[in-house]
Amino acid sequence: MSTRRLLVAHCIILFVIAGSVYDIGTRQEHWPFSNYPMFSTVHRQPTLTWLRLFGVTDDNREVPLLKYNELWPLDQSRLPLGLRRVADQPDSGTRLQGALSDVLQRYNARREKGEIKGPELRAVRLYKVGWTLEPFAANLDRPSSRELVAETAASTEAP
Repeated sequence: MSTRRLLVAHCIILFVIAGSVYDIGTRQEHWPFSNYPMFSTVHRQPTLTWLRLFGVTDDNREVPLLKYNELWPLDQSRLPLGLRRVADQPDSGTRLQGALSDVLQRYNARREKGEIKGPELRAVRLYKVGWTLEPFAANLDRPSSRELVAETAASTEAP
């Protein structure tokens, strides 16, 4: 193999290793350097815990916010990851409240424009929900545990 070819091969290998180290160190994901976090833990119990948002209607019903249109510009897979990162930081209360207020304001604004068909929300609650895993996710709508993490209410002030 020529020296030039060997140098190119080593540069490519170095680029791939550097990209992977960067993604691992910063906990970010840039394909193809991702550290693939969903495969980075060993699950010893057949349980799953996840953060889930619920909207609170005027009659105090809780409705899960799961659809992309309801959580736009994020979705049910990315928003909980961001909220968990915020919640896990010390003194996260204000930032978490701000994030939930933003979700609530965006939802109600999109609803007023007719982009969402759901009910008007007076509050948003963030829960840590847990499921004991069952075949075919038979208990998807019935989590085995539910713990309130944070809640925010709509502002009652006139604009």
